[in-house]
Amino acid sequence: MKKTYYLVFLLLLLAGLSFTKPIGVSASPQNQITSADQLISAVNGLRASYGLPALTWHSILMQTAQSQADYMAAIGYVTHSRPGGTTYTQQLLSLGFPLAGDLSRGGFRSENILNTSSPIVWDGVPSAWQDSDHMNTMLSQNFTHIGAGVSQNSSGYFYAVDTAAVTGNGQMQESASTVVGSSSSSGEAAGVSQYMVEVVKSTALPSGDVIHTVQYGQTLWSIAIEYGTTIKNIQALNNLGENLVVYQGQALLVQKAATQPAPDLPTATLTPPATETLVPITPTVEMASPAVIAPTSTLEDQAEEGSAKPRSSQLLVVVLIIAAIVGAGVAVWLIRDPD
Repeated sequence: MKKTYYLVFLLLLLAGLSFTKPIGVSASPQNQITSADQLISAVNGLRASYGLPALTWHSILMQTAQSQADYMAAIGYVTHSRPGGTTYTQQLLSLGFPLAGDLSRGGFRSENILNTSSPIVWDGVPSAWQDSDHMNTMLSQNFTHIGAGVSQNSSGYFYAVDTAAVTGNGQMQESASTVVGSSSSSGEAAGVSQYMVEVVKSTALPSGDVIHTVQYGQTLWSIAIEYGTTIKNIQALNNLGENLVVYQGQALLVQKAATQPAPDLPTATLTPPATETLVPITPTVEMASPAVIAPTSTLEDQAEEGSAKPRSSQLLVVVLIIAAIVGAGVAVWLIRDPD
């Protein structure tokens, strides 16, 4: 009988549970970002997933990020410009942040901004921040500190993440005052307020090694992404241990046994056979210089000359006859009259 009661009791209990609505079981809460602390935690969680150390909270960066989020909420759109046209770099320096890097290029600092109609759900990096420039803001090994700001207006939420690196001695650089007083917005880039020389892949050497020379603002993360490798691999190839800091001009071995690109063979240019150009030949009439030709006697002139010669002879004969006659007459006269 007891066994029967126990069996009935268990059946009733199971039936009750099957019709009872579970208590305390619900969908996992979404990671909505509505505060600066949550945003910093999300960024540092992202860094941890890449094996990077967390960025340290800094009061000045918290101030610049929050003031920028409030400013964007007030004007209704996202911008890296500060009120009055001041740049992010100038704002940091004016507040006394000991910014590292080349200040004429903006220094080692970066800023991501975003506007959404509803709170960010951080189940992965927001799509607007997934490009290399925005990711570098959150993952760069150059940066040591972080600040964040979240603001809201009637149209939605405005977010700002500010990251930067402090100088090695924690002191302001000598050129800081010059940059603060400058009207130049050097280092400001569209979309992301940072300065970093774009990573350009190097060609493999004949040995198969690929050497990359670090340029201003580049990091192990940005280099690894461009070459399709990992930070750990670059560290191992260069005996860096766990060191994540690289410096401008440093030569890093990023790949081994890489294939050199095929040499650019000169393109054979088919030269069409030379076409004979027919130049029309214009006959040249050579005009001979007129020769001076002595006038020749005509037949009429020759006839006149021929007739003139007998006439002269005849005249001479006549003259001689007359002379002979006269001479004879004189001789006769002298003979008759000697006196």
